Amino acid sequence: MKKILITGGSGFIGTNFIEKLNKKKFEICNLDKISSESTPEKFKQLINRKNYKFFKIDLMNNKKIKEIITKFKPDTLINFAAESHVDRSIDNPYKFLKNNFISAVNIFTIFKDYSKSNKHSNLIHISTDEVFGSKNYGLSKENSTYRPSSPYSSSKAATDLVALSFNETYKTNIKIVNLCNNFGPYQYLEKFIPTCISKLVNNEKIPIYGKGINVREWIYVDDACEAISKLINSKTKQIRFNIGSNNRIDNFTIASKIYSILKKKNKTKLESKNFFHFVKDRPGHDLRYALDSSLFNKTFNFKIKNNLNKGLSKTIDWYLINKKWTQSMKKKFANKRIGLND
Repeated sequence: MKKILITGGSGFIGTNFIEKLNKKKFEICNLDKISSESTPEKFKQLINRKNYKFFKIDLMNNKKIKEIITKFKPDTLINFAAESHVDRSIDNPYKFLKNNFISAVNIFTIFKDYSKSNKHSNLIHISTDEVFGSKNYGLSKENSTYRPSSPYSSSKAATDLVALSFNETYKTNIKIVNLCNNFGPYQYLEKFIPTCISKLVNNEKIPIYGKGINVREWIYVDDACEAISKLINSKTKQIRFNIGSNNRIDNFTIASKIYSILKKKNKTKLESKNFFHFVKDRPGHDLRYALDSSLFNKTFNFKIKNNLNKGLSKTIDWYLINKKWTQSMKKKFANKRIGLND
């Protein structure tokens, strides 16, 4: 049975990824410090299973992490761990740059030493399309120039560059995945799509930055997890992959889609003329992200199973059903700024 060690496995994508892996024949070890954005309640269901181990640990703790990895002996390490909220990175750049950069370098360094005696092991580092910056036309390829425009995206760009340098200098096997915007179950309420759902069901207007013209590429989280899982057993020598969906849409349109779905379900009392309001744009707001995912799709014969409408319907149904989880998250984020975009 293959052993998979996951960092940040109690976050949004990590939670969904472990849920998917748990259905397959893998032994899983999850390292997570458990922040306010985590979903620890999900893993209470897994904790007594033989194929699942959990350690509450900060990735700054090199010694302990090294001990866990040495003892567990993973075939693949997957690094999901990161502070990911762009608005909060603007408020507190030091925290984001420190946490995202140093934690990733710690994992890369431990993996460098571990892989010397475990030569068939690999590490999959999860990054973002935001490292390429705003793409006002065309698509970002794996070798496109990095142009990060926020402390968050610059912290991720920096970790990507360190991973590349480790592969070159130490001959490590680190794969870099640049993901487009994910959405789906367990996403924090401060993010844009959960914010839209939460506001509308409470008959509150959706706040939208600027004029709502900023475009993002959206992928339903289960499709993203399926794509990432294909790298576990891959023998490809390619070290960088973009994973996107081709579902590119502006913020006002996606908010309108969510409104239409909830209105048909009679879950909001707001009318079409007053379900939103525009608010002052944030600093350095990228206009458009768009990935060229053809390399990954061709290499793995990968196709998205959930188009945007299908994914949105599944996501909305999940949030409507899981009201207790939503309420608990609301309490966590009562004093934090909402996510109007990413």
